[in-house]
Amino acid sequence: MRRNATFVLLALLTVVGVGIAGVAAAGTGGGTAPAPAQTASPADQTSNATTIDVSASGSASADPDQAVVSVAVTAHADSADDARAAVARNTSSLREALADAGVASDDIETTAYRVRERTVNNEDGTTTTDGYEAVHAFAVTVQDPDRAGDVLDAAVAGGANRVDGVRFTLSSETRADLRSEAIHAAMDDARSQADAAADAAGLSVTGLKTVSVGGGYGPVAYETATSGGASADRTVIDDAPVSVSVSVQTTYTAA
Repeated sequence: MRRNATFVLLALLTVVGVGIAGVAAAGTGGGTAPAPAQTASPADQTSNATTIDVSASGSASADPDQAVVSVAVTAHADSADDARAAVARNTSSLREALADAGVASDDIETTAYRVRERTVNNEDGTTTTDGYEAVHAFAVTVQDPDRAGDVLDAAVAGGANRVDGVRFTLSSETRADLRSEAIHAAMDDARSQADAAADAAGLSVTGLKTVSVGGGYGPVAYETATSGGASADRTVIDDAPVSVSVSVQTTYTAA
């Protein structure tokens, strides 16, 4: 019985040895080729590359090609309806005066309208009613900024009894052009910074990985009206350049 058990054990060891030899032969000679070693893909190489984060800004400016005149018609009366009616009459006259000055109806926009009770604070801490006030405010877009003063004068002559100011601005087309210029300037600045940083580290910029653009329309030029020009009664308003500024956040790769 012991001799039979020993024979079986030897047979199993022989089978295992043959199997191992077959596997070794398949890996070194004829048979299935060994699996190739794994290599990093370009995406993996990019993700492991050195990166340089840069913040930059750019701006572009131009003379304004539009002006916005802000005016209002106000009225004070004993009743709300009387105040409303007075504003309505003067508003009609205002629109006619602006039309005569060459302002298109589409360039006249209502910015506020209200009718409310007026109150007065007394010295004893109480309040009393002082009739009603009606207000109709407008933003008048002037396509030729040089005519802003003339339009303002026409509005006041036509019934506007409150002037809230004049601002110089840009048309949407000019604004888009300036924004494009500002983005190019910001990207040039970003690349210059990235090149300098890479050079300081003994590297070279190899590509742009990410970029985001922020910012937009810059501050609008506000000016104060002055009298002058051909007539001492004519309002002349001097404009100033309007700028568009943007910022960029970039990430460059370097090696």
